[in-house]
Amino acid sequence: MRRGFVRVPGGFLLQVPEDWWELLESLTQQLVDLLRSEDGVPDAAEPPTENPFDPFQAWEAEFGDATEPMPEHEDPALRRLFPNPYPDDAEAAAEHRRFSEPDQRRRKITDAERVLAHLTDPAAQYEEDATVIPDADVELWLRTLNALRLVLASRLGIETGEDAEQLFELEEGDPRWMMAAVMDALAELQTQLIVLGD
Repeated sequence: MRRGFVRVPGGFLLQVPEDWWELLESLTQQLVDLLRSEDGVPDAAEPPTENPFDPFQAWEAEFGDATEPMPEHEDPALRRLFPNPYPDDAEAAAEHRRFSEPDQRRRKITDAERVLAHLTDPAAQYEEDATVIPDADVELWLRTLNALRLVLASRLGIETGEDAEQLFELEEGDPRWMMAAVMDALAELQTQLIVLGD
């Protein structure tokens, strides 16, 4: 990937080659789809419909049946996006997922959809394959880029620093090579945003 972020008045100009632009768009849409997937998690994004002013109804819609434990995610990417702070206590882990994950999930979806809007909305684009990210949206871009890297890391089976180092030994013919290259490019974009924002 060439180019990337450049500081401009009021924000950052993102300009990448067309194929990378399409890849960013595709990966971000896949992230939204993943976050919206059921995977044993009740849909907490739907607001209550009977009485929006009833707090008890809102809590019921938010948390569902408190007697129903929220199972651990089967998809390793979701486990990476929503890490378990209680690996040795299944009950505490289920409660943590029940009460903290809905808000986390909504924020990640909102972040990713905002990034997607920058990539797909012609009104948001500076020119073809270029868009200006306002300063107010930098943090959500950083969070989404990090989420994309976490998903790719899970798909590559990266669990340790040693696993990550082995990626440098992959040859171009290896099917994992391109995925590792994309993850590296996302890290470069993250670094650019952080450095330019200081």
